[in-house]
Amino acid sequence: MTADNSVLVLANHSDAGRFERHYGPLADVAGETTLVCLNADADVENARTVVVPTVGHHLLGLFALSLRALYEGHRGEYDAVVSVSLFPYGCLALALKALYGYPAHLGIIGIDLDHHADAWYGVLPRWLFHRFDTLSVPGPTHVGKLLGLGHARERVFVLTNAVDVETYAPADDESVYDYIWVGRFSPEKDPLLFVEALAALDRAGEEFRAAMLGSGRLEDELRECIEADGLTESIDLPGWVDSPVEYYHRSRVFVSTSRRDALPLTLIEAMSTGLACVAPPVGSIPDVVEDDHNAVLLAERDPETVAATLRDLRADPRRTDRLGERATAVRTEFSLANAREDWRRILDVLLGTG
Repeated sequence: MTADNSVLVLANHSDAGRFERHYGPLADVAGETTLVCLNADADVENARTVVVPTVGHHLLGLFALSLRALYEGHRGEYDAVVSVSLFPYGCLALALKALYGYPAHLGIIGIDLDHHADAWYGVLPRWLFHRFDTLSVPGPTHVGKLLGLGHARERVFVLTNAVDVETYAPADDESVYDYIWVGRFSPEKDPLLFVEALAALDRAGEEFRAAMLGSGRLEDELRECIEADGLTESIDLPGWVDSPVEYYHRSRVFVSTSRRDALPLTLIEAMSTGLACVAPPVGSIPDVVEDDHNAVLLAERDPETVAATLRDLRADPRRTDRLGERATAVRTEFSLANAREDWRRILDVLLGTG
């Protein structure tokens, strides 16, 4: 059924590599896929990519993208519209549904359910969720939240947050870094907590090497904290790395410090490559991590707890190895093949609603 249909995708990511991972599986099962986005480096095999220029300002870019989405919808060549993130792309998808009758799908990210839905204005996003024909989330925890908001189970899907398991595979490279952190330098990812934990280890007289891959609005503050704590020789900052697999291969322990998250792709990447991982129990992370079996869930999200967890892992190499070996089981569940099947199921229901 899906192979003869045309799907319009409205989404954007700062990391160009995520387009293929997120929408490549969709393009593989849909007849025709058109992606409208802002990132000039976006490229999805088997999809037509329409890049809207930002004209030097993100808000102007969003306005231009809205106009292009309306134009694409007006052409009437689509059977459904798919969006990721309620604001603004989900709202655009609902506009196309209202104007042209397209069934609409929303891929929910962490902030949609874990922040917007619970905020003082939460009645609006909760109402908007119910306007979509289908919804997808990264794991059972978020499924439960949607069911609690009154959504029908047959309209809610778990969508595999897939990694390329051929690329993100274990290797025998010699470890250079004791600890690695990967992501946006933003408040919700809380990279400063990682630095504070490493500073605690340094004050205790422990020597280590760490890498922090990423960029973002907290970068200047992050560098200032690293310098103030005397950690410039201990923490490498290579910037944003599109494909961090080489850094994973040269690292021992992956650390996530997010205040909120859905299911971070970096965690799945690190587990797939066989790293021992440490993460907070936020979003759908507990759906994947079995504490002290395939990773470690932080009991508290504070510098002392993170530092103590890292200290314990370093003191017990056999435990660290065991966690990394068990972590690779995610390779079976989080494959691109599974993501294709998830999209096939979503489209079968979505296209049946139009």
